[in-house]
Amino acid sequence: MRRWILPFISLLAALALTIPTFASSFHTTSRAAFPAVAPNFACSDTVYQQAAGKGITLGISPDSPYTYLNPRTKQPTGIDWDINTAALHWAGIKTIRYAIMPFDSLIPALLSHRIDVIADNIHETPVRNKTITFSSPAWWYGPALIVQKGNPAHIRSYADLNRPGVTVGTITGSAADEYITHLGAHMVSFQDNTSEFLSLIQGRVSVVLEDNTKFAAFKAQNPNANLVALAVPPPQVLISTYGYSYARYRLRKTDCTLNFAYTRAMAELRTNGTIPTILRKWGLNPHNNLFIPGTF
Repeated sequence: MRRWILPFISLLAALALTIPTFASSFHTTSRAAFPAVAPNFACSDTVYQQAAGKGITLGISPDSPYTYLNPRTKQPTGIDWDINTAALHWAGIKTIRYAIMPFDSLIPALLSHRIDVIADNIHETPVRNKTITFSSPAWWYGPALIVQKGNPAHIRSYADLNRPGVTVGTITGSAADEYITHLGAHMVSFQDNTSEFLSLIQGRVSVVLEDNTKFAAFKAQNPNANLVALAVPPPQVLISTYGYSYARYRLRKTDCTLNFAYTRAMAELRTNGTIPTILRKWGLNPHNNLFIPGTF
């Protein structure tokens, strides 16, 4: 019996290591802590029908690797562009247009009906839930604190972000921007990832709060950049309240039927292997959603 018990225990341990870290937050946080707001289930709108007949406009920002314009083809591309277009095709929406703009212009464009969906992946937060709604999750990742090699600002935990003399870099209008504002820490926000990471390289900010996948993509493209991600655990509130555990897409609250079409499509694409295939295409390891060196 002992001959199979030890291998069985080892197998269980190995399986435990493959469970995404966000799962622990669902066991340790009450439901009330999550910002998720249920949409209106009594759909009476015809937005999905209109989109299926006349097409849809996706709002994107220059936010590599999520959404951006391919510099060679000048066409939209990215992880979330691929997921959105796959979901729309599954849902029977074949005509897809796009509008590209700064990240912090996406919500105003959605609310003014210049776009129909924000296709750049977005965190669900208390402030955003007041005006817009979200699709179901598409894929998962987490936050990262990024510093210069050697950590000259001596950032040891998220609590250090409030320390005097520490300046945090974020993207304008992002969940990181909202979280750092909530903390009351000194912050400088940027319009795009390139400016954000370059500012850290040049020492104009002490630390950057970003998505771990976004930094991994940056490092894959810039392996000699003098930046590293710190191995520090995020506070629970960053995962449970500020949405740093998954990617979703944003819609107007009134567009109930379109949201349900998106949500059903996401469920199917996660189940049938389409979304894992897209993640692998972009060099992501579906088990931890970090970039595999040499694939991006």
